[in-house]
Amino acid sequence: MRENILFLLQIITIDFFTAFGLYSILYLIVLIFVKKPILYKIDEEAVKFISLAGVIYFTAWIIGIFVFYAESNPEEQNDLINRLFGKYWFGIWFQPILWFALTQLLRFKKVSKNALLRIVFSFLLIVSIEQFIIFITSFHRDYLPSSWTMYRDLDIYPSNFFLALLIKIMVFLLFVGIYYLVKSQMKKFAINRIIEN
Repeated sequence: MRENILFLLQIITIDFFTAFGLYSILYLIVLIFVKKPILYKIDEEAVKFISLAGVIYFTAWIIGIFVFYAESNPEEQNDLINRLFGKYWFGIWFQPILWFALTQLLRFKKVSKNALLRIVFSFLLIVSIEQFIIFITSFHRDYLPSSWTMYRDLDIYPSNFFLALLIKIMVFLLFVGIYYLVKSQMKKFAINRIIEN
């Protein structure tokens, strides 16, 4: 069960949050040159999808805490409690609460339509606090470019950088399309049931 929860959290953070951040930057760039209504509709569905992904992420994270606690030995349980509620509790709670809050703030039209907020939110969804700290400390300790590639959580390498970014955005948009189709089919089904009754 632990592995399944970790896998789900990793899919949401890397394939959805990161991809939404990349998509938002691309969307804002494209919006400068193209003002088509279909772009606004796609963005609206992408924002709804990422809001749902934020709820699923936070729920899975909370469930994961209980599962890790239940499947651990007493020593690991004590360590988990100390990490969650000890001296540095904010280090554990900050990132999931931040991602949840960002994704839910996007539900408001004023927030999701504001270009500056979207850029800030994109940066915060692409780069986790842990990655940011690793990046800053690596600059602090070593200025050599050879050590910049030590942390590769996103699996984006210089040789296929643009292709990897494009694929991440396309997979994200594919999931947004699936989400839209499922949502519209559920609406039709609910309307048909209301009409029948």
